[in-house]
Amino acid sequence: MSNQPPYGYPGGPQGYEGGGYPPPGAPTGKTKVMNLDYNVAGLLAYLPICCINLIFSIIWIATEPRENRFLRFHSIQSLILVVIGFVVNFILYFFSAAASVAPGAAGTAGWGLMSLIQLAFGLGWLIVCIIGCIKAYQGQMWKLPVIGDIAEKNS
Repeated sequence: MSNQPPYGYPGGPQGYEGGGYPPPGAPTGKTKVMNLDYNVAGLLAYLPICCINLIFSIIWIATEPRENRFLRFHSIQSLILVVIGFVVNFILYFFSAAASVAPGAAGTAGWGLMSLIQLAFGLGWLIVCIIGCIKAYQGQMWKLPVIGDIAEKNS
């Protein structure tokens, strides 16, 4: 018989150590407007479905006090990420449309190449948003390389 306690052992007088809700390290408190936990509100700031990230980022920046650095940081970082995604997609769309006007095989190849670049950028952006959702829900102050510094300074 080993010295290891059986599976499901509570681990001491505090109860089970680990797992459960809220995640370890998650900030405690509720938002002013919708009475959501801070980690859920941070997740909504990154959620890339039908501009939910844009809407909630603006709501949290406008309504949360400056003392709530966690939620304001994630909202500002998400807002910058959305704006960069929109601008880059617009530029890639413009180049894709310009390439498709070229005559013959050059136009088809240019349009195909630009479409692949748009797809790669879109998938990368989606992955970054999903990672942001997960990190915000876990209560971590996850910083993107350049955007994170700007968000940290302004939160």
